[in-house]
Amino acid sequence: MKNELTKLIREAQAGNSKAFAAVYSFYADDLYRFALWYTGKSADAEDAVQEAVLIAFRNIAKLRKPSSFKSWMFKILSNECKTRLTNPADRLCTVSVHEIVETESDLSGTDFTVSAELKSALDSLTPEEKQIVLLSVIGRYKSNEIAQILDMTSGSVRSKLSRSLKKLREILQ
Repeated sequence: MKNELTKLIREAQAGNSKAFAAVYSFYADDLYRFALWYTGKSADAEDAVQEAVLIAFRNIAKLRKPSSFKSWMFKILSNECKTRLTNPADRLCTVSVHEIVETESDLSGTDFTVSAELKSALDSLTPEEKQIVLLSVIGRYKSNEIAQILDMTSGSVRSKLSRSLKKLREILQ
């Protein structure tokens, strides 16, 4: 699968829009899930993903290593999500807990109250802490990959992730 994705990314870099669409479809659910958790609004999540995909499509030829596509794409999306949260009124969560649970297959059997509490706890983190936690948990990135996305050292990511998860545990207890 990895070789097939690399081949599609190279074709997309050469201008093949169908190859780009195929690569996007492979990551679409993870991108939307990340954006939904980050922004808290389905409309903002959809807009952020759409804008990130357009930016990526326009700039795919500039991607140096096809193996970096996923982290590159999440970095673009992360920046788009941050942009949507610059207005304090935009920080209010209007997404329903049911919608979040539907998009999160791992939570399909989870009590809705727990999901609402988790969302509230995530919202209590700083934007950077939230971003690191979401990239780790939703994006399933390792600390070195998150470091690359956020232009930090791996050690900084690990310590911030550890502190953020500790904060979440304290809030949720």
